[in-house]
Amino acid sequence: MRNLFIPLSRLLDYLWFISILFFIIDILNLDLFFYLFTTLLLPILFAPLEAVLIKCFRTTLGKYIFGLSYNDLFTWQTAFEFSFKRAIFLKTKVHVVQKKHPLFPHITAILTAVLLSCLTISPDATLNMACKILPFESLQELKIKRNGGGNCPDGWTKLNSDKELPFLIFFPDQPKLEETIKPIPHSTHVLDYKEYTFEKYSLGYVDLPASWVKWGSNLVFKAALKQVLSHEKGDLTEKQKTLHEQYPAIDYKIERSNKTTLGRLVLVGTTVYKLEVVHPKDTKEAAKEDANLFFNAFHLQN
Repeated sequence: MRNLFIPLSRLLDYLWFISILFFIIDILNLDLFFYLFTTLLLPILFAPLEAVLIKCFRTTLGKYIFGLSYNDLFTWQTAFEFSFKRAIFLKTKVHVVQKKHPLFPHITAILTAVLLSCLTISPDATLNMACKILPFESLQELKIKRNGGGNCPDGWTKLNSDKELPFLIFFPDQPKLEETIKPIPHSTHVLDYKEYTFEKYSLGYVDLPASWVKWGSNLVFKAALKQVLSHEKGDLTEKQKTLHEQYPAIDYKIERSNKTTLGRLVLVGTTVYKLEVVHPKDTKEAAKEDANLFFNAFHLQN
C-alpha cells in the first residue's frame, strides 16, 4: 500500500498547492497567462515549499494524511536539492516510511486539506469569511476591489450581465430581468425600460430623450414619481431630495394597505434609475435598514 500512497500523497500536495495559487490569481483578477504559467510550472513552484516542510517536519500535508514521512534528516541544502530534483523528475535516494498517526492530527490534516480545496471552489465566499474573521484593512480593500469598487453586503452577489452596464449592483442572488417597450405619444421613438428584480428588491432604469431632462432633475423626478404611483397604486407619504454619490436623487415612501415601498430615483445624464424595496407595513425599522443596504449596494461607473 505504501507504494500506492506515495504518488497519491504527491497528487494531493499538488492539488492543494494549486488551489492556493488559483485562489490568489482569481482574487487578484490576473489574466489567463498566470493560470497556464502556474499549471505548467507547478512542480517547480511547489519545490521551495516542499523543501521547507521536509526540513522542518520531514513530511508534507499529503504525506501526513497517509501516515508517510521521510526517514532521513535534512539540512536546508539537502532539502532544496531533494525537492528540486523531484520537481524535474530526477531519481533521489531518500527513503519514505509509513507510520500510524494519532486520530486527532490525522482528522485535522484532512479538514485542512478540504478547506484549502474550497479556495478554488468559492474564492468570493472564502474572501468574505476572511474579512469577517481577520480585522485587516488590506482584506477589506481587496474585497472592494474584487467587487469592482463597490460595497457588497455580506452574502450578496454582483449582478452578472452579458452586456456591459454603466452601473454596479448587488443582490442577495441573481435577479430576473424584465424589459418593457413603451411608445412615446406623438413620436416615433420608444422608451426601453429594463428592471432587475429579486424578491423584494428591484432596480429599473430607462433612457429619456434629451429634451425631457434639459429643464433639470425636479421636473424629471416629478414625472417619474407620477409614473411610479400609477403603477404602485398607493399613497406617497414621504419625499426628500438627496444625492446618490454625486448625482441628484430623491427618496420616497409609498404606503399601501399591507405593504410599504421605499424607493430612490437617481438621474444620471439622461438615464433615470429606480431602486425599490418592498416590505410588510408593520416592519418600519427593518424596511429602512434594508432600503439603505440596497441603495448603498448600487454604484454608478464613471
